[in-house]
Amino acid sequence: MGFIGLILRSLAVFALMARAAKRKSLTPRGILAAVIVGLIHAIHPWSIFTVLLFTFFITSTAFTKVKVNIKRNLTAGGGEGPRNEIQVMANSLPATILILVHFFTKTTKCWNSDVLAVGIIAQYAAVTADTWSSELGILSKQSPILITTLRKCPPGTNGGVSRTGLTAALGGGAIIGVIAAIFTPFCHTWSIAARLKLVVAITIAGFVGSIIDSLLGAVLQQSVVNDRGKIIEGEGGKKLDLKGKVVSGKNILSNNQVNLAMATLITVFSMAIAKIYYKF
Repeated sequence: MGFIGLILRSLAVFALMARAAKRKSLTPRGILAAVIVGLIHAIHPWSIFTVLLFTFFITSTAFTKVKVNIKRNLTAGGGEGPRNEIQVMANSLPATILILVHFFTKTTKCWNSDVLAVGIIAQYAAVTADTWSSELGILSKQSPILITTLRKCPPGTNGGVSRTGLTAALGGGAIIGVIAAIFTPFCHTWSIAARLKLVVAITIAGFVGSIIDSLLGAVLQQSVVNDRGKIIEGEGGKKLDLKGKVVSGKNILSNNQVNLAMATLITVFSMAIAKIYYKF
């Protein structure tokens, strides 16, 4: 089943990327990067990592297209275009590296207090929660507030949060938690209560990751409005270098860099907590 599983996972990666190419949800370079990332996930004998990647990509792509015409009118710029290779790597690099390390260093066929697996799952919980929060939170009927000042800010402001966005973040973390509880190959029979605890822990990791992203965005990523008071978004998640009214943040990091920093931090934090507190 190992070789057959590898073939099936690899075919699924190519099928998903063919779908992405047809729907133009990724640029050509974005598709190439996603194929490389997907195949690295696929070579690992645990199917959970491929399932996590697919869940993140499919749900994020779907939510990006939700009321896309309304989103385009809420901000200015190219924030809703096809995702490029930098955006792909910003949301998957920490997990991809850990999967390679896990593949070459772990010989067990199941999870027995595996700190590397914790980091991989936590990273996908965080990026899924953050993407759901961003794509659905911007549609909130209530004005968002800047997380550092708690003052109202324009939709699309880096560091802006809303009730809708925070609820979406919880949902994104929870779906990854449920997948972890179902697909992780445990070395022993886990009770329903133990699996529920895992779901809760991963949900919290995802939610905290979304909050970290908001804090980083509010402080280190500049938000500028145009003459109509709309946030200007950088195409492809690039850093803006514009003159205008600054709503928040310093022009230090791009959106892609913020996402990568958040994914890395939540991965490291989750592994440290598992190692120190839970004695993994």
